[in-house]
Amino acid sequence: MPRLDLILLPLLGGYLFLSTFNLTKFYHQRVEKQRLIFNALITSCLIAVVGYLFDYFILRSERYLDLYVIKTGKMVFYRGEISAFVSKVVGKDVPGLKHAILFFLISYPLALFFNIFFTRKFSFDYTIERWGTQLEKLFWRSVSEVQEEDKMLMLTTKSNKIYIGIVNKISQPIGEPYISIMPSFSGYRNKETLRLELTTRYTDIRKAYILKDRVNELDEKLGIILPISEILIVSRFDNEIFGWFNDNPAREAGRPLSIRGRISQAFSALFR
Repeated sequence: MPRLDLILLPLLGGYLFLSTFNLTKFYHQRVEKQRLIFNALITSCLIAVVGYLFDYFILRSERYLDLYVIKTGKMVFYRGEISAFVSKVVGKDVPGLKHAILFFLISYPLALFFNIFFTRKFSFDYTIERWGTQLEKLFWRSVSEVQEEDKMLMLTTKSNKIYIGIVNKISQPIGEPYISIMPSFSGYRNKETLRLELTTRYTDIRKAYILKDRVNELDEKLGIILPISEILIVSRFDNEIFGWFNDNPAREAGRPLSIRGRISQAFSALFR
């Protein structure tokens, strides 16, 4: 009959590694939650191999430890002391138990070591590009733009609310996905004509905070958090193209393009 201590401890170590290592943490939270146990089992086997090599070449071997300028005698001594302590706690010498404990203990620092090379930003970028939805990819590419004008998006929610602004934060691929937007304008789309009606302008407030060197407070004061599930339509916002289509009747009549003019004036003042 298989012993649970030799199975559960390495399996828990595999789970701990997957939930700590940035790349696998984002992957399982976003895509393959149902395969977590299966992948934890595979990972535990790989960690067991690493653990055996670590024990043989570092904790017990005098020949290889000399290459790392480590006092071999001390490593062997501490290994023996810890082994005796475990046997004393358990009450007897249980074959395989000490290695199972070792596999569990090294899983977390091993994940932290790999996180040095696979940073949170890299893992987040890779997860979005590889498994993200089209909305998430559009949000992320907008955030990555250099020029603030190129970051502008127009979002329509399920409640018919419209925001024109800059996405300044995307949730990590854990839990319910959301975005944080810094609005420049907000309004709604007329149910009968489907034309955009702007009701609130935020550019003056943003400019005032920028002039007072209080940019760090903008997100807290004006930032709006929107669950991605509530967003219906997203498109890149181009002031010139938007004004051309949205005010087309006025343009044909030879009158100024009201909404376009107001937006152009606000953006010119903000980005100047």
